[in-house]
This record gives sequence, structure tokens and C-alpha cells, in this order.
Amino acid sequence: MDASCKYSRFDAIGTMACLVVALGLRLAVLAIRPDELILDRDAYLGIATGIAEGRGFSSPDSSQPTAFRPPLYPTFLGAGLICFPPSVVVGGINIITSLLTVWLTARLGRSLNFGPRRFLAALIVAIDPLLVWYTCQPMTESTCTFLATLWLWSIISNSPGNLSEFSIKQFLSGLAFGLLVLCRPTFWLVAVLYVLIWMTTLRRDHVENCATSFMPFLSRWIWSLFGTLCIVAPWLIRNWIVFGVPILTTTHGGYTFLLGNNPVFYQEVVEQRWGTVWQQDSLLNWQSELESKIEEELGSHASEIQRDRWYSNQARQYILATPRLFAAAVVHRIRSLWNIVPQGDATAHAVGWTMSAVGWFYSLILTAGLVGLITISYSQDRRNWLPLFVLIASVQLAHFFYWTNTRMRAPLTPAIALFALVAIPRKS
Repeated sequence: MDASCKYSRFDAIGTMACLVVALGLRLAVLAIRPDELILDRDAYLGIATGIAEGRGFSSPDSSQPTAFRPPLYPTFLGAGLICFPPSVVVGGINIITSLLTVWLTARLGRSLNFGPRRFLAALIVAIDPLLVWYTCQPMTESTCTFLATLWLWSIISNSPGNLSEFSIKQFLSGLAFGLLVLCRPTFWLVAVLYVLIWMTTLRRDHVENCATSFMPFLSRWIWSLFGTLCIVAPWLIRNWIVFGVPILTTTHGGYTFLLGNNPVFYQEVVEQRWGTVWQQDSLLNWQSELESKIEEELGSHASEIQRDRWYSNQARQYILATPRLFAAAVVHRIRSLWNIVPQGDATAHAVGWTMSAVGWFYSLILTAGLVGLITISYSQDRRNWLPLFVLIASVQLAHFFYWTNTRMRAPLTPAIALFALVAIPRKS
């Protein structure tokens, strides 16, 4: 048997083993917590039901158009609900995207020249507690992680080749990025950071080299931009027609901004001992008072866009009025994003030893990931890792300001796992 056959066989066995582990853990969670499959905390199932029933992308149990949630995940759910019950659709989509994420992580590791060690990264993704747990809930964690990994793979696997082939690959990476931002608008910051990096690079270059630096950038990214616009344009045009404003993201950002920057949150969470969560009764009272205040100032028929702007203005006022508390809230959000154990409702049914196991798992992975990130930042190969750097930085940048909890780190898991591999000696 020649080397290529042995390599193909090893590749197939390693991939299959990781996929079996991922599938087994997720099926176990679905069997233990089947009721979670239809617990619609974020109204994705409610919106999806409207799509399946022909009412369009509307608020749950109504025909009122909405842009409060990003469209991709509820659209996937809505398409599935036409033929299958909600629990089957939620579980099916989450499992399929989870398995694809594991497979793509192994492919990414191959593109980054990790050899057999790439299956360790795939295994980390397969057993990651956040990704396993949220398989049983109608939330975007599984789908978003898959799309983030798909975008990373589409960027990193691009090889120059001939110009036409390279343009097609860039276009496909743009399609992947468009799907990603329609799942979580947070990732628009990826594009912003890439532009800033390019501008910084241009400033470092000598004046006569600006043209040669600019043209490769333009040719590389114009096709990506075109691919992204092909995916995002229908959502933008729909919002322009329905709301009279070309909304690129959602009308949810203002509320999320205010949720993490208000006096009640500061007093009851930020200024308290670490681990304190916002109690449900207090949160509901705050939301009720918020509704009364917004009705008093904007009237009972305020549009989503008006409400979104009002929320943002309120948050900015609180930040300017209490900069010290805002700074403390930023620190709290950083800690929440990178916390090693879940808090609040996620621990309600957990056994003590499982929380210890989760804590040790994340302590090891995040520490190794940080070591790997620092190592790569000083290596000559860091250019190939730029998409992973940018992906992590974009999420952290967004959550300096917006409401944050640990599950929002989930889409970064494959990138963290790959950075963690760098900290493992090649001969181990």
C-alpha cells in the first residue's frame, strides 16, 4: 500500500472518529433534555413559524414585519417546519451544522499544516461543552459556529492559482461571510478590522509601493464584497421596502447595548461579587419599567427602528453619566466572555463534578489557546493565521459594549482549538 492510500485511510478514520464522538454526545444531550428543543427564549421558533405559515418574517403570533432578529437561522427553521415538527427541525439543523463544523475544523488544520494533530482540534470542537449543550436549544450557536468555520476555511484554503480561479474562490468566501453576518451581525466587525489592517499596512509601505499594495487588495476583496452583497442584499432591500430604511443588521442592537449598560445591571451584577447573575424577577421588572418609559416618551405605536434608537440613546447617556461603572462593566463583559464555567440557568440542572470538569477543560484549552496565539503572533507564519486573529478580535471588540455571556464565545471554538494546537509540541 503506497503512502497516499495510507494517508487517505488515516484521514478517513480520524475524521469518522471525531464525527462519531460529536454525534454521540449531541444525541445524548437531546435524549436528556428533549424539552429544551422547543423552549423559544429568543423567539426564533416564533418567527420561523410565521415563515412556515406564510406570514413572512414577522413577530411571533402576528403578521407584523420585524427585523429584531437576524434572518438566517429562523429562515432555516421555517423551511424545515413546513415538513417536520419543531423538535425535529431544531435538533436536525443543530446536529448537522455541528458535524459539519467538526469536519471543517479538521480541514482547517490540514490547511494550516498540522498533520495528524488536526484531529485533536476537531475532537476539541466535538466535545466542547458549550457547543454540545446548545445543540438542544433553538439558538444560533451551532449554526453560527459552522458558518464562522466555513468562512475561515474558505479564506485560509484559498491559494493564488490563476486569476479566474482565485476570483471564484474569493467570491465563494464572500458568500460564506454573507451567511455568517446574516446569522450574527456582530461579525460585520471582521470586515471593519480587515480594512483597518490594510490601511495600517499601506501607511507602513513606502509611497511608491502604495499602488502595488492597493491593487492586490482591491482585486482580492472586490470579489469577496460581491459575494457578500449577493447574500445580504435581499435582507437589506426587504427592510428598505418594509421599514423605509435599508437596515443592514437588525433592530436588536440598541436593546442589547442598553441591556449591558444600565443602572440596574450595574448595581445588581457589576458591583456585586463575581458570579452574581441578574435575577429573573429583577430583569422582568426592569423590562416592564422600560416599556412604560418608552411608551411615555415615544407613544404606544413606536416602530422598531424608533425603539432601537431610543435604547441606544439611553445606553449612551448612562455610559457618559457613569464612566467608572461603564469601565467596570467592560471588565465584567470580558470576564463573562472568557469564563471557564457557565452561570445562571445553565447550571440549574448541573451536577457538581460536571462543573468542575467543564472548568478544567476550558482552563486547559483557553490557556493553550492563549499560548498558541502569542506564539503565532511572533512567527513568520502569522499572515496565514490572520483570519483567526480577526475573528476572535471582532467578537471581543463587540462585547466590550454589548450584553455578554459565555455562550457568545461558542463560534470562536474552532479558532481557539487550532491556536491551542500550536502550544502542543509536534513530536508529542
